[in-house]
Amino acid sequence: MSAWHITSKDLLLLFQDRRALVLLLILPLMFISIVGMSTGQLLTRDESTERFKIAVVDLDATETSHDLVADLSRKPELLITTVASESLGKELMARGDASLVLVIGDQFEERVEELSLSDIFNPKEALAVSGLSAIDLNVHMKPNSAGLGRLLEGVLRAQVIGFVAPITARKNPVTRAWVTPREETEDEAGMVGLVESESPKSSSKVNGVYLWVVPGFTVMFAFFVISIMARSFIIERDQGTLRRLMMAPINTVSVLLGKTVPFFLTSVLQCSLLFLCGRILFGMPWGNQPFYLIPVILSTSAAATALGLLLSTLVHTDQQVSSYGTTLILMFSSISGCFFPRELFPKAMRQISLVTPHAWSLKAFDAVLTQPVVDPQAVLMCCGMLLVFAAVFFTTGWWRFRLSAQG
Repeated sequence: MSAWHITSKDLLLLFQDRRALVLLLILPLMFISIVGMSTGQLLTRDESTERFKIAVVDLDATETSHDLVADLSRKPELLITTVASESLGKELMARGDASLVLVIGDQFEERVEELSLSDIFNPKEALAVSGLSAIDLNVHMKPNSAGLGRLLEGVLRAQVIGFVAPITARKNPVTRAWVTPREETEDEAGMVGLVESESPKSSSKVNGVYLWVVPGFTVMFAFFVISIMARSFIIERDQGTLRRLMMAPINTVSVLLGKTVPFFLTSVLQCSLLFLCGRILFGMPWGNQPFYLIPVILSTSAAATALGLLLSTLVHTDQQVSSYGTTLILMFSSISGCFFPRELFPKAMRQISLVTPHAWSLKAFDAVLTQPVVDPQAVLMCCGMLLVFAAVFFTTGWWRFRLSAQG
């Protein structure tokens, strides 16, 4: 008997276990598809989900206020909806159809006419001190918008300053010559918009959220294999086949390799299917050098299956598998960045997360998927750390397995 015979037997058993196949292959595909539907990107390219939605109430109804609304509407990062009243705007915001409400007060044009260049560029003057309210613009946000709301208000403020600055500069005899007439600016903007709308590249725009959603959930689901592995060992132990394997003319390492390889192959298949799903359903790019994904997937699967082997030697009942395995998966996924981009973590938390193999896998995927030129040393270092995790988990699992066999 050799390790290959054990691998063949376990592969056959694994592919006959429908519950395991559903958990490892079907459930992750369904989960990522649901994420795609929730963001409006499943087999479609709904670009409205990528833009900040602003409801605008124009109480001034002057040429300047109309120009401001038209100017904001041309910004590709904003989706402007004009409403008749502030209450309707807040109703849109409550339904989630607007991120904030911008109210253009009835003194907007008058306040803009009174502005001087120092009001715009001097940090101690009107716009810098009073914000948008200095020109009778008021912003309403949801109380729970927190940092995102302030960020969006900052974006809006920059756009408004970009609108009023040329108006103010035209009134100054020194800077008047530097300002392009508004009619020419609008014509150029219209031509740019026409070119962009006709460009085939605009339809292939990719929602960047999938560059962390797909790798994040791929890594999390790759480690679901540890529960399936542990249950496989418990079944073999209860049926007595594990003891028979130990009595066969084959060493312990070959037995463990024979039982680990089927789950390693399944994990590689699972990761490959999820990336293929991301490519087909969401148009997720695989980076400029996608062949670097191969070592990342292989090393991630090696770390996951080695951890599964270690868990298999620590648990003795199905209840222990459910509690320990699920806790381990969720805890490692949470602190490593599977649920949120690692860039949003505090610096200390990013360092702490490196005690998990998940974090190194996510760093490697990020280096391959998001960088214009892949840094081979960065990818190799991450893959090397994943293989170190795999070696430590496998060795500890082998030591624990020998102790339990001797006992």
